[in-house]
Order: sequence, then structure tokens, then C-alpha cells
Amino acid sequence: MTNLAAPLHRQGNTVLVVEATSTPVHEARHYGIDSNQATLLEALLRPELLQPLITDDSRGYSVAKLLPGNTASRFLQQDNIKQQLERLFLTMAGQHDIVLVDAALTVEDTMPLDVLHHGEILIHMTRDTGSITQAYTLIKRLCSQVGRRTLDIVVSHASEAQAHVVFNNIAAVAHRHLDIKLDFAGLIPSDEHLNIAAKLGRNVIEAFPKTKAAAAFKALAGKIDHNHGLLETSLS
Repeated sequence: MTNLAAPLHRQGNTVLVVEATSTPVHEARHYGIDSNQATLLEALLRPELLQPLITDDSRGYSVAKLLPGNTASRFLQQDNIKQQLERLFLTMAGQHDIVLVDAALTVEDTMPLDVLHHGEILIHMTRDTGSITQAYTLIKRLCSQVGRRTLDIVVSHASEAQAHVVFNNIAAVAHRHLDIKLDFAGLIPSDEHLNIAAKLGRNVIEAFPKTKAAAAFKALAGKIDHNHGLLETSLS
């Protein structure tokens, strides 16, 4: 997500990255979330904390977190809390050109916030058998709640030929069994510079701008900017 946010910001957009899984805050530090930063849920439940909700990353984009941890997901089952979170999220989103959301489906097979069903949804997968199975399961779970709609697919750790084979296979199965259309959003090739940049705490665009991975993220960012927003559903 940070590798996507960086080129989107360079295109002149104000970008907000929202970590919307149930991952504890200390495990989501790679997003640049500050330890003194409140999650959206904490801001609603404990307004007296007066902690900032958004951190402006030095690389040009902003970051926020929806939930403080695994146990907090139960609050999403309370309609009044969920509606307040929706309003707060929409207020924050309205202050930015593009919002990227790292989300995982709830036990009810829905997005953490209902509004996320209305955005562009990108599903990330590799050509690993387990990843392909996870991706197709996720597609089925999504369709059971939001019905027939187009979903975007990005394939990583593959060559261009391999990525298209993987995509064509899953697209054919989804069309045959679910009657839905999948779009190929792009591929992120295997590139050791991704891991090196991550260890440095930097995005690959900034650290290694001439690499294949950097070029791939720039291309994907161009498509996201064209669609004016993309919501990523993680496979966690």
C-alpha cells in the first residue's frame, strides 16, 4: 500500500492510507502509524484521549487506522458504532483525493465498513496455489454479499506471461461459476529491491526508482489515479 501511495502522491494527489484490518497497532507500524495515534474506533469510544487520527508521513501521504486490534472487531456488529465509524471515515476521506484501504472481510463476509463495498476493490494474489485458492474464496465471499460486480486483480512475484496465465485461469473460473467479470489491474514482478526497501523503511519508488518493481507500482498507480480511488481487500 505504501508503494502505491508514494507514486499517487507524486502524481499530485493527496492520499490517505487506512489500515482497516484487525491487526494490532504495533504490528501495523510498516504503514507509518504513530504509536501516539488513535484509531477511528478509539476516537469514538474515548474522545477524551484527544490523540491525532491521521499521521502525515514524510513521504507525502497520510495514514490512519480503523481498529486497535483483534478484539475490537466485535464493535462493528453494533449498528450505532458502525454508523459513527462510517461518518468519521467519510469525513476523513472527503479531505483527500484518493483513499487506499487495506481491508479484510469480517466473519459475516462483509467489509469492515459498508461504504467500502462501493469503491473499486483490488484483490492481490501470487501464482502460488494457496494464494490462488484464497483469492477465489475471497471472490466468492464478496459476491455472496455484494452481488455481481467487477473486481480488479493484481498478481505479484510473477513474470508478465505467468501473471496473465494465472489471471486468465481465475477469470475463466469466476465467469463460469459466479458469472462475474475480473479485470487485470497489473503485475508486480519479483524484485529483491522490494525487500531491501522494506528493511530500510522506505518505499521502492523512493529508494530504487529505476527498478522493475518501481516501474510496476508507477503503472498501477496510474490506473488507480484514472479510476480515482481503489480499495484494497487483503487476503488476511
